[in-house]
Amino acid sequence: MAPSTHTRRNLLLGVVLGLLALVAGVTLAETFLPEWQAGAPPDPAPLRQRFRELAARGGFVLEAGEPHAILVTRGPEQFEPFRPLGDLGTDWLLATRTAIRATVSHAVRDPEGQPATLAIDFSFDGQPQLLMSWRREPASMFTLVDAQKAVHSAEVLAPLLLAPGETLGPKRQAMIITFPRLLYPIAGGQRPQYLIALMTQGAFLERRAGPLTRASGGEADAYVALIALAFWRTFPVFLALAGLFLVLLLKARLSLLNGALLAVAALLTLYPAPGFFNSPLVYNLLFAFVIALKIFLVWSCGESLLRSTDPGFTTSLDALRAGRLGPRGGRALLVGFACGAGLAGLRLGLLALTEVVPGVWLGRASMSLPLLRPFGSPVADGILLAGAVTLAIALAVRLVPLRWAPATAAVLAGLYLRPVPVEPFLASVAVNTLFAGLLVWIGRRNGLTALLIAALCSLTLPSAILAADYLAWMPAGFALTAGLPAAFILLGLVGMARSGAAEEKRLAPPAFVRRIEEERRFHHEMDLLAKMQRGLLPRTLPRLEGYELAARSIIANEAGGDLYDVLSDDQGYVWIAAGDVAGHGYSCAIAQAMTKSALASLVGRGRTPAEVLHRVDRVLRAAGPTRAFTTLLLLRLNPATGEGLLSNAGHPYPLLMTGGGVEEIEISALPLGQGPPREYEDRRIVLPPGASLVACSDGLFEAVDGDEVAYGFERLLATLRGADGRSAEKILETLLEDWRRHLRTAQPLDDTTVLILRRSPGREER
Repeated sequence: MAPSTHTRRNLLLGVVLGLLALVAGVTLAETFLPEWQAGAPPDPAPLRQRFRELAARGGFVLEAGEPHAILVTRGPEQFEPFRPLGDLGTDWLLATRTAIRATVSHAVRDPEGQPATLAIDFSFDGQPQLLMSWRREPASMFTLVDAQKAVHSAEVLAPLLLAPGETLGPKRQAMIITFPRLLYPIAGGQRPQYLIALMTQGAFLERRAGPLTRASGGEADAYVALIALAFWRTFPVFLALAGLFLVLLLKARLSLLNGALLAVAALLTLYPAPGFFNSPLVYNLLFAFVIALKIFLVWSCGESLLRSTDPGFTTSLDALRAGRLGPRGGRALLVGFACGAGLAGLRLGLLALTEVVPGVWLGRASMSLPLLRPFGSPVADGILLAGAVTLAIALAVRLVPLRWAPATAAVLAGLYLRPVPVEPFLASVAVNTLFAGLLVWIGRRNGLTALLIAALCSLTLPSAILAADYLAWMPAGFALTAGLPAAFILLGLVGMARSGAAEEKRLAPPAFVRRIEEERRFHHEMDLLAKMQRGLLPRTLPRLEGYELAARSIIANEAGGDLYDVLSDDQGYVWIAAGDVAGHGYSCAIAQAMTKSALASLVGRGRTPAEVLHRVDRVLRAAGPTRAFTTLLLLRLNPATGEGLLSNAGHPYPLLMTGGGVEEIEISALPLGQGPPREYEDRRIVLPPGASLVACSDGLFEAVDGDEVAYGFERLLATLRGADGRSAEKILETLLEDWRRHLRTAQPLDDTTVLILRRSPGREER
């Protein structure tokens, strides 16, 4: 069914409102955020020449080719220089024009003649800010750094980062683990700064904001720990994801296709921009593979948990993947774009507020440059954000009551995810919980496709706008981040214009979902069978003058076939039946119902129990061949005298309790419904005052405890002897209590039924 004009109008209005929110956010960003006010970048040609000069002064020999130049922003893991300044960081970045830097890098031979890579960051004023070098064939992690040689190298390289008129003050030296760390105050500059040098198998030197104080060394050391901290923060989460994935895999409850396709899509954007660190290819591939693997695990686990929790769960991602784009998928794309544009504007607005609210500051740049990196891109980050929110929703739905699930998912995502880089911690949690909560709402209301598109657009749209300002530096990044949202709009409009017939055809769900549906259907049917079985048992036992009746049927894990009944005929006899249909399921329930119906129609009319059993056997055989057989114990009792006729078709022997003793009433015969035709015999019994007749199904004495020890017939007899003289109800309770005590925590594997008929004692015995 095609969407109405009203629906189309609402969707287009949503897109317009989302774009207006984006414009408002970009306006705030250009007013307050440093990287949005960085201004025009320098010409790459002079920077390359400056790079060559500094490399030569440092003793590096450039290999053939042209140095690469890209734009970068520095985050905490790259030792950003303005973080200690807090609220003053933006002013420092704008004054030094270092909110965005130009990195020039190239393959070199280091002063020792080893193949290495050299990278130098320049401010937009052309002033060198950071120098890194590392060998392309690094030594073993267990190789110790020659401290004296490393310090000498730092003393040679440190002056390369000085501006004209600046000098280095006395150095402060310390050892961090096995490598030296040096600090130099910078004198003669326009504002207080110092220089830090970390000398490992390569070199890292950077200008820092602020005066060199006693605390500066500790702050510098803290930066060194950021990479390790980021690793140890991610590592346990990665292990938890892998563990959850393994559990779902072992349970065969995994939907992998969407997660795999999204991981591949992200992987295609995870390549280094030209010259980005000039890292060895294997390292870049490793970074990209880890990010793609994380996306695969997060998305597969989240989607699979949702599919296994909700039997009616569907996602238009399946239709999109199958090429069945229709109104539902088109609506999801347009809603996702509109919400993503609004979220992008909200994110930029929240970051801009850090420049207004005291005590709150940026944790890192609002946009990470270059856009396409081995360890991140707007596309990969957006997919990962959507997958993490999906997993948070799935976990919350399973862990807490449904009404609390959205709020719990928002808090979980807000605590771990940091799409809005705000500091300090409490401000970060509050802001990111709000942002994640909106994504949770989008996913719960509009589905996974809308959630995915919203997360992608919230990161790609601002990236495209910023990349447009530096189009000559990042044409590929602009093409990707602008083209993807445009494609979402186009596909959404196409889907809205198409008929919904193809999309309405249900796509085959994953195999594990079909299996879960079959299991749910099976359990539902078994519940119905169990209810039907309980319905076939008497709700209340009739009152017999001078007698007590007590019965209990305990159903095991599936619908079984135990039965009992108490009937009367027009001759004044009372008929008491106890039986067991072998097996479980439909055939068992049908045989049970047929047995009950046959008894109700056959008792009386002058027949004996043996004659009734013979006719019931014929009824069951007439129903057709079956593997099930039925045991049945049938008593015809004269209530006035206590005399009765007893016949048995393969049921466990009944027990007669009299005068403190317990004896079996042996009547051998084959069960009903199977085998050659057979005859049944009647046996006369007398139930004297105070005596009890006990009928048990085999589930009672065959039940085993955790050590595989059966309850057994001897324990049954001993328990009954101890209960002699009690009422029928007390005998039943005593027996079942002892039976449960034997089982402990074990569950019975078969149904268990006990029926007790006790003749009230005469006056002389009271």
